[in-house]
Amino acid sequence: MSVPRVPVLIVGGAYTGLTTALSLAARGVRPLLVERRPSASTLPKAWGLNTRSQELLNTLPGVAQRLRTALGEAQWPQISHGTSIADPGRRYLDPLDGQPDPQELSSVPPLAWVSQAQVEEILRTSAEEAGAQVCLGTELVSFVQDDEKVTATLRDVSTGRERVVEADYMVAADGNMSPVREMLGIPVEGSGVIGHMYILTFEADLTRYVAKGAVEVIGMPGSGSSFILDGSERHTLWVDYFPERGETPEDFTEARCLERIRHAIGDAEIDVTFVNARFFAINHKMAERFREGRVFLAGDSAHACPPNGGQGGNLAIQDAYDLSWRLALVLTGQAGAGLLDTYETERRPLIDITLKREVELAKISEGRVPASYNPADPNAPIPMAKEFLGFRCHSAAVRTEADDDGSLQEDPWHPTGRPGGRAPHVVLTDGPRTFSTHDLFGRGFVLLAGYEAPEWVTAAEEVARRLGVTLAAYRLGDRLTDGDGTWCGRYGVEPTGATLIRPDAVVAWRGKRSSVDPEGELTTALTAVLTR
Repeated sequence: MSVPRVPVLIVGGAYTGLTTALSLAARGVRPLLVERRPSASTLPKAWGLNTRSQELLNTLPGVAQRLRTALGEAQWPQISHGTSIADPGRRYLDPLDGQPDPQELSSVPPLAWVSQAQVEEILRTSAEEAGAQVCLGTELVSFVQDDEKVTATLRDVSTGRERVVEADYMVAADGNMSPVREMLGIPVEGSGVIGHMYILTFEADLTRYVAKGAVEVIGMPGSGSSFILDGSERHTLWVDYFPERGETPEDFTEARCLERIRHAIGDAEIDVTFVNARFFAINHKMAERFREGRVFLAGDSAHACPPNGGQGGNLAIQDAYDLSWRLALVLTGQAGAGLLDTYETERRPLIDITLKREVELAKISEGRVPASYNPADPNAPIPMAKEFLGFRCHSAAVRTEADDDGSLQEDPWHPTGRPGGRAPHVVLTDGPRTFSTHDLFGRGFVLLAGYEAPEWVTAAEEVARRLGVTLAAYRLGDRLTDGDGTWCGRYGVEPTGATLIRPDAVVAWRGKRSSVDPEGELTTALTAVLTR
């Protein structure tokens, strides 16, 4: 009996796995995703998609409209400190105080305040519509790999029935404890477990203290507790938990949890319905490597960080997207297998910046939020746009320029357009339609040429045909215009120049001005980026 074959087997059905599945399916690669849980989680878990995550997800079919619906009017939560929710002296803080306007950097909100449960439902629905096969209640039992494939044994959790599948590649999206990482024998680096929390989920009418549907993060300095209200009827209280002081999970009885919740609300008589209490270990770790043969680690299986800055889920989404476009290009024959090596080369140093910052933030936090908060302080360890929009990648998939300084970050409000950086947001018009440069990205490579550079467009069309690569080319002035005249300056090219953008909206190469051989120059750049 023949063994069924899939291009990619994804193990794990949360942020990482679902983003990988949707991103692959959207690019014509139909993966198999297995998740041992029999149904999707309805618990909020994490909140908030930063600008980078939103831009990437919005390139995938089915996501943008669903995300707008889930977001509603909530873009940035109010942040306050007080002794309780009922505290009339609760002090509100401005998370953008002292910073330039982040809306200048993108067409999406600076933060989409939606829960992980909502986002995962959007991703799952969209992935299945795009052609991904999602199997809930199915777990990975074991696997072996050779130079040609991964052979995995899967088990139906409810029946115990096992089956075998083969895959060209496998993605471990199975979380912080990652059985796949353990099976591969990949060690982890970092500080390990640096703290503990309990997450208490409950339902209560809080409208006498906060507006109905309020989206707020409320810290209570000195109590080790913080509330997260996401606009739904279900709320969460994060409380410190200290097993090193003798505390145990058994201490978190329903009665004890209700007592903690009412105390944090500041109303001993309020009617509260207890939903769930769950343990959360605060980790700082990174896998020694993100790949073993045909198996890749992504998201929490590759790295874990404290939740205080809310970037763990964003890193997972970005890992998944960055890995999946590379896998899709290799599996569709557009790129050489060497492109897959650039996934870890680019991601590891950028992830390390975030992990270190989250650890520093955890040191000054209680519950889920900082006990002190000063966004105007440039040294405050809080998430900044420079981290997730001003990043710079360095690998064989980037045609680094001779005078590049090798920096990992730049000021996103003053972009240079250098290869390796995120393609800057510029408002474009096409007749009556107004949109961002980022609305052009995501489906394949994109070449943008200046007003006086028709030869770059002609060259791109010929190179795409000859190499069999998905490459769309646009010249400003044909249909697209930048009304404020900022495109050349923000991308660092002359009106006769052009820039090549990867599917992940990263600048792969640029020609600052006209060329005597645009076709040859573009061919050299693209074949190098694709490791062909």
